[in-house]
Amino acid sequence: MKEKKNTRNSPRRILEIVEAICLNPEAATAARLSQTLEIPAPTIYRWLDALSEERFIAPTASGHYVPGERFRDLILNSLQYEPSVTERRSILRDLSEQLNETVSLSIPHGTKLIYFDRLESHWPFQVNLKVGAPLPLHCCASGKVYLSTMKPKAALGIFDRIQEKKSARNTITSTSAFEEELERVRKAGYAIDRGEWFDDMVGAAVPIYGNSGSLIACLSTHALTTRKSIAVLEQEVQLMQVAADKLKACLMEG
Repeated sequence: MKEKKNTRNSPRRILEIVEAICLNPEAATAARLSQTLEIPAPTIYRWLDALSEERFIAPTASGHYVPGERFRDLILNSLQYEPSVTERRSILRDLSEQLNETVSLSIPHGTKLIYFDRLESHWPFQVNLKVGAPLPLHCCASGKVYLSTMKPKAALGIFDRIQEKKSARNTITSTSAFEEELERVRKAGYAIDRGEWFDDMVGAAVPIYGNSGSLIACLSTHALTTRKSIAVLEQEVQLMQVAADKLKACLMEG
């Protein structure tokens, strides 16, 4: 097996490096990659530098490597061709019609939550985000769902590092208040945006978990307070959870 690995050409080995970083970034140091992939240290450093320079991977302060900007864009742009895209958008369309609001999907990536897909309602007010755009973790419903799945210390550390916290009148800026909010989200199993992202806009989000129990996506909706109250949104969470169960199978297949 070792001899076979050493005869692989450079393009294949570079792809193996990127794959190893994506599958297990916590173990993706130069030394570990060199050992695991049986690539000499001088070679692994040369390829890691080249991949970092081209922004396919990115080094971290801890010495680990994570997928870079170009690789993330490549993956996100390819998702429109996934086998289950038609089924996924059909589920989103059904939910949008039931709620009479726009519904959105976002996916976790490292310490970010990335906008993935949405089905728009006919209402003129929309939150305009491009595929791949990061969502604000501290003030939108999906962001709070995402942080609630992390260890409390890690989630609060991310919250404390967010410098521009004030997004709307109701944005939570106190660490202790945000800690209490995350605990509410954990107990309820969903999150509510009480005008924390935009003034006069409310929202709700539910998690979508994979078979391993890890978060694979967040399903959310938002509405102007002139159209929908928080009480009504909370009543509609059950519809969102039913759609989330359908989307889980769809996303896992894709």
